[in-house]
Amino acid sequence: MFDTTARPRIFSIPPGADFPAELVRGIISRTAPQPPEALAKVRILVNTRRMARRLTSLFADGQPRLLPRISLLTDLRALVPTADLPPTQEPLRRRLDLARLVTALINANPDIAPRAAVFDLADSLTSLLDEMQGEGVEMSAITSLETGDQSGHWERSLQFLEIVRAYLEESGDSSPGPEAIRRLAVNALGEHWTQTPPNDPIIIAGSTGSRGTTLQLMKLVASLPQGALVLPGFDTDCPDAIWDRLGDEKSSEDHPQFRFANLLKTLNARHTDVDPWQPSATSLRNALISLSLRPAPVTSQWLSDGPALGDLGPPTADMTLIEAAQPRDEAVAIAVAIRDGIERGKSVALITPDRTLGRRVAAALQRWNIVPDDSSGRPLALTAPGRFLRQIGDMMTGSPRSDTLIALLKHPLARTDDRGPHLRATREFELFLRRNSILSPSRADLAAFTDRRPEWLEWIGWIRDLMGRVSEPQEPNLGLILARLVAMAEWISAGPNHPSSGALWDETAGRDTRDALSVLLSAADSAPQVNTAEGIRLIGRVLSAENTRDIEGGRPDVMIWGTLEARVQGADLVILGGLNEGTWPERPAPDPWLSQKMRRQVGLLLPDRQIGLSAHDYQQSVCAREVILSRAKRDAEAQTVPSRWLNRLTNLLAGLPAQTGPDALNAMKERGQRFLDIANMLDIGDSIPPARRPAPAPPANLRPKSLSITDIQRLIRDPYAIYARYVLGLKQLNALRPEPGPAMRGDVFHSIMERFVREYGTNSGKFDVDQFLHIADEVLDALVPWPSTRAHWRGHLTLIADHVVGTEAWRRATAIPVGLEVKGKISIADSDFDIRGKADRIDRLQDGRLVIYDYKTGSPPTADAVRHFDRQLLIEAVMAEMGAFTNIPPAEVARVVHVGLGRTPKRNDIELIETDKGDYRTVTIAAELRDLLRQYDSGTRGYVSRRAMEKMRFEGDYDHLARFGEWDETQTAVPEQFR
Repeated sequence: MFDTTARPRIFSIPPGADFPAELVRGIISRTAPQPPEALAKVRILVNTRRMARRLTSLFADGQPRLLPRISLLTDLRALVPTADLPPTQEPLRRRLDLARLVTALINANPDIAPRAAVFDLADSLTSLLDEMQGEGVEMSAITSLETGDQSGHWERSLQFLEIVRAYLEESGDSSPGPEAIRRLAVNALGEHWTQTPPNDPIIIAGSTGSRGTTLQLMKLVASLPQGALVLPGFDTDCPDAIWDRLGDEKSSEDHPQFRFANLLKTLNARHTDVDPWQPSATSLRNALISLSLRPAPVTSQWLSDGPALGDLGPPTADMTLIEAAQPRDEAVAIAVAIRDGIERGKSVALITPDRTLGRRVAAALQRWNIVPDDSSGRPLALTAPGRFLRQIGDMMTGSPRSDTLIALLKHPLARTDDRGPHLRATREFELFLRRNSILSPSRADLAAFTDRRPEWLEWIGWIRDLMGRVSEPQEPNLGLILARLVAMAEWISAGPNHPSSGALWDETAGRDTRDALSVLLSAADSAPQVNTAEGIRLIGRVLSAENTRDIEGGRPDVMIWGTLEARVQGADLVILGGLNEGTWPERPAPDPWLSQKMRRQVGLLLPDRQIGLSAHDYQQSVCAREVILSRAKRDAEAQTVPSRWLNRLTNLLAGLPAQTGPDALNAMKERGQRFLDIANMLDIGDSIPPARRPAPAPPANLRPKSLSITDIQRLIRDPYAIYARYVLGLKQLNALRPEPGPAMRGDVFHSIMERFVREYGTNSGKFDVDQFLHIADEVLDALVPWPSTRAHWRGHLTLIADHVVGTEAWRRATAIPVGLEVKGKISIADSDFDIRGKADRIDRLQDGRLVIYDYKTGSPPTADAVRHFDRQLLIEAVMAEMGAFTNIPPAEVARVVHVGLGRTPKRNDIELIETDKGDYRTVTIAAELRDLLRQYDSGTRGYVSRRAMEKMRFEGDYDHLARFGEWDETQTAVPEQFR
């Protein structure tokens, strides 16, 4: 197949070419003159199974022929069948073995690391061990390093690195890892080929030789009589001086061609010894990209070598640049570009290392029922079975809360055998929990629900059983935790009295999840002792690390690839998405054990290696025939920085005006802006006029005839809220997960003050701060289920305790309380309205007059606000003078007082008299109240939304219903009469 040569046989396929297709064409053309069986004798070694499948498909396409033998570089046993290679240890078992040793170290030295970091440390040590075995680095080379570390960090690191030594001594050669097996296989292969070199062609295709074991194998194959290397994305436009620099300087690891320079140096070859695999025309795009990627120290060559590129219009004619404002806009614009490519009959591939961007684009494509073929699939933890298991696991680690319980019951995999009745019961139960603000349902709560809804008695019995099962004590054993989790998931999915597992494992994601858990269960005996929370976290990590891919339903002409998959594929239109620093290239993972200098000393891989591989992926992809470059200018946190390679390309173009570089760059951006404009238009839809400011005016017979004192205040500020609550009958639901917000704090502080005032003077006329705080503790314990919130509010009350006790003593010197949390009701004269309410506190002065108090956990309202808007106390004064409050005879009200309970206590006393600042007399307030209610009782005045909000940023309970935002407070509202 190959001519005899004295030098290593190295071929290249240029960037931008469809590597598998070019490889197949070259092999077929070279074996065409030979007998048919010659093709079957060819062995091709590739990096990935996807590459192997693509090659098989390409060879099978066309006329009938025998197929070559295609295998993976990671599976070399077939090449050395006589070698006595030990079985490979399961990677998960290795991680758990190391986790067990890390746990023992932390238990012996609790200060060395938190126990919660056990599995993170074990994963990091596993990666280091795999890398050591892949690069042939002995443990002694690391532990003998001289660092001169004065901080003690290296000493602590050595304690963990000793775990690797202990693990290797414990396991010996009985079950080495995959990298160690590969190195043993390559060594055995070298010995075998030295004695009996194969005469049939062996080709390593698509590898850059970035790993030590792979580099060793490539060196062996290149020395065979019919061995050959076919390099992907080899840059023939890179000049001699750059190749010499790449071979001599370690600082060039981040260059896309560095791996090839290192390979050629290992093979004692030069870049001029690399022959083209297939004849191909010179690409102007390749020359442009090659120049833009020159090493940073020699970018001055842009000015000297740039003019040789000629007119930059043709090389960039099929290039587009999308610069979106934010990630969502980028995803939608990419989806539009994909749709455009489909309409033009193109096969389209999105290449991105950002899996979130890939999922966003797939979601945006659903608008047109386009399902892409996503090469990486989805993490099992994000699939329906994965989320279901994680939700159950969360409930196993603590008492079931209302929100977690309802979320689990609503999951599509819950009670799949009787889904309809189950959802109806869940809805009613959720409403019950919300109405009663139940944080964590108890058996008494379940019984109260069945008292109201006896038809769901059997269903509630199942809920009671479920809550009992998740609350059972656990053994500190991963296998038992996992088995219990799976059993519970199957039971919840099927429902009671169903022996099956429901639909939990039915789909592809379910089967893949079950397989991943089976592997974990088989290795669970190697795990350290864990509590339930640690075991559930480990299960979640395993599910997050494994992906599932549904091979059915995706379009063959729309692909989403990671950078690894892009190396072995071809498409008419290539989109490079997420071209920002930190995404492409990704930031190197931090190494907690070895610095870059230490890695270089012992021969481990440097962090810049991954950047160099990403640069090579970029160079291969950006040289495609038609390419779109895409990025978002901002992410969720801050402005983004363009990828270094995109930045180089745009700077190069902008700096060559004589070659029309700036014009070419502007044309690229204009083509990208077209996709952004279309994406923006998608969300506009039909032109719909914005809603007007609502002011519904229902007939008088539909309007409310009874309002609370708080409702009167709401009627003044936001009349639409009264309309929505009483005319439409809409009431805001309580949160499913109650939060300790201002409303709850107000209720709790009111309860404390009520009990404090009620008990004041009952202990021989004495009351001190300790008694006040004792009352506060009892109320907080009874009403606040969050320990941190109790502690925070208790601290607040401690700060104001002296003030509260002191001012109470001052009040008792002139008045006595005659009503605490006392209810009242009055009817408005000349109308059928009545007003009801409850006063926090009413005191009677020595002269018989009354004082009405209201407690405020925030700042008390000003006198002007009380006069015009916050009329609660003024209305209570009117009611008190009419004898509306239970067991309190009518009497004149002297003043009303707002008592602030903030961290800086304040009070606002208002005498009910007429002054130059306002008329606060109860007769005036009563007249204004009657006038207000008559206006709304007439049936002509509309309930205006947000009539007089205290602050513009105030959020009302019904603003969404009023479509606030389509209008603002400057718009005049016109009453809308009902027909």
